[in-house]
Amino acid sequence: MKMRYFSLLAASLFVAGSACAQDARPEDENAVNSKKNAARSMLDDSPVTFPETGALPTKFPPDVEVTRQLMKGEHGYSITVSPARSLKQIDAIQAEMPEGKFTPPPTDWKNLSRTKRILSEGGELHILGLGDSIVNDIFRSAWLEKLAEAYPKATIRGNVYVRGGGGCRHYWVEDRVPKFLVPLKPDLVFIGGISQHQDYAAIRSVISQIREGLPETEILLASGAFGGVDPRRPDALAKAQHSGSSDYGAELKKIAAEMDCAYLDMTTPWAEYIRSSELHPYLFYRDRIHANAYGEQILSKILVSFFDANR
Repeated sequence: MKMRYFSLLAASLFVAGSACAQDARPEDENAVNSKKNAARSMLDDSPVTFPETGALPTKFPPDVEVTRQLMKGEHGYSITVSPARSLKQIDAIQAEMPEGKFTPPPTDWKNLSRTKRILSEGGELHILGLGDSIVNDIFRSAWLEKLAEAYPKATIRGNVYVRGGGGCRHYWVEDRVPKFLVPLKPDLVFIGGISQHQDYAAIRSVISQIREGLPETEILLASGAFGGVDPRRPDALAKAQHSGSSDYGAELKKIAAEMDCAYLDMTTPWAEYIRSSELHPYLFYRDRIHANAYGEQILSKILVSFFDANR
């Protein structure tokens, strides 16, 4: 029965009426996010054949038009309004996606007290995602819509400031934080993705620059998910430079504690979900690196559970 469902799911990714490929921009252009570095174990037994360039067609192209602002003189950078999906579409994707389970990550409300107050008591909460195309995927999942559904008193809006392969080493230079991020005046900045390259000085600098320009803004540091590492292999995840179970995750958590930021290990619950589905990881990918609509909703579920004040 599992194998039959496995085959049906693979076939469902190639729907005839879906000529529009899911938006993969901005694309990552670094050594981590490379077809050459995709885990051999995933490719060897994959039921999915990805195109050499671009992404597989999607059954669920985003149904909300978004505005993307390309940064003048900043090739590869963009600021996008989020979310990109309606609740109706999100619910349709979640109803159809493969079932899986994960342990909800602990919420660090100590360093998100202002965010918690706005969510619970009401007000406007502006959340900004900073990073690479994985962060772009996270926000395209429209998890902010699900968060707003859980907290109806709050008015939640979002932006995504991303660059392909864009870890903090790209944002701490050229005055990008004061020039482009600070004017957006977010209440909460989410820093994540798989492109940090253990640039801890850059991460600390970006945090300091945000605090200098926006002293009340809260910051959430998150480990990575997706990319080329096989989530079925804990040993591989423990060595991955973006993983919450690697030295990087431990150091990111340490930085969060030292600089009064919240921390979220996205790697562990993401891997748990995929393993518990008993399906091949690539059934949650649109190419060899990035999430498809099902994979995006795994990330959405993790974030919404992280912000659950009832736990």
